[in-house]
Amino acid sequence: MTSKPTALGPARSTPAEVVLRDLATAESLLLALDFDGVLAPLQDDPSTSRMVPESAAAIAALAGLPRTRVALVSGRDIATLRRLSAAPDSAWLIGSHGAEAELGIDADGDGDTAEFRPPELTAAEADRLAAIDAHLDAFEHTLPGADGSGDADGASDFLIESKPYSRTVHTRGIAPEAAAALHEHATEVVEEFPDIRVIEGHDITELAVKQATKGDGIRLLARAGEPTAMGYLGDDVTDEDAFAALDELTDSHVLDSGLTVKVGSAQTRAAWRIADPAAVAVLLGRLVAERTEFLRTVHD
Repeated sequence: MTSKPTALGPARSTPAEVVLRDLATAESLLLALDFDGVLAPLQDDPSTSRMVPESAAAIAALAGLPRTRVALVSGRDIATLRRLSAAPDSAWLIGSHGAEAELGIDADGDGDTAEFRPPELTAAEADRLAAIDAHLDAFEHTLPGADGSGDADGASDFLIESKPYSRTVHTRGIAPEAAAALHEHATEVVEEFPDIRVIEGHDITELAVKQATKGDGIRLLARAGEPTAMGYLGDDVTDEDAFAALDELTDSHVLDSGLTVKVGSAQTRAAWRIADPAAVAVLLGRLVAERTEFLRTVHD
């Protein structure tokens, strides 16, 4: 179940105001980030998402530093995330809201690897995924104007994104009435298959057959990387699970310190809030400079 914040959360800060000292001076750092809405601006067509160039440069720089690891945590499947993000080979990837993990080449280049195979669909999960597909095939027949009596107002342009363990209905750019109809129809499948997880996000409704969350992904990254400090930046409802997991890891002293940053104006439990992907790029540039200086000082 996705964690939901109970308060609006912190006021918006500028990238210069976010306190990065604990991350910059960590003995070992793991920085995890959502992709869409954080590193890449949200797009009507999700296949066109790309990192802000300044963020891409900062990610590459951080991934090349000693005792520093970068991970992307996304609802995208890993194959799509790797292709769209063009992340460094050393970056670890968590996909499908925590159901997939690819932990690859060590950032220090010592050849240490920890690959995780994607979990197989069980027979029951495969049946649920087939039921989702059959249900979504009927979308157009329920849309306003689908019977020829009115204008569907662009509703027929909705996109269904197929992932290994889920299907995502994108409603960005669709008229509100049609988007509401799509959402209502999509969630009706849960009446017959209550084990299907409904994931809400920015103009998306996702139907998943596995129950993993981004919080599970954060806990996996902490176990595998054993950092002394972690940071997480996210913009969507599903990122609240990651914020909650990072808070738990810090409170239980698995980590010496943790930093949670919400991107955008939505309600959150994160400790900090910044405006948008452009602000993320500035914040990452600061972290590169401060961590590089710390590591240079330590080695001198």
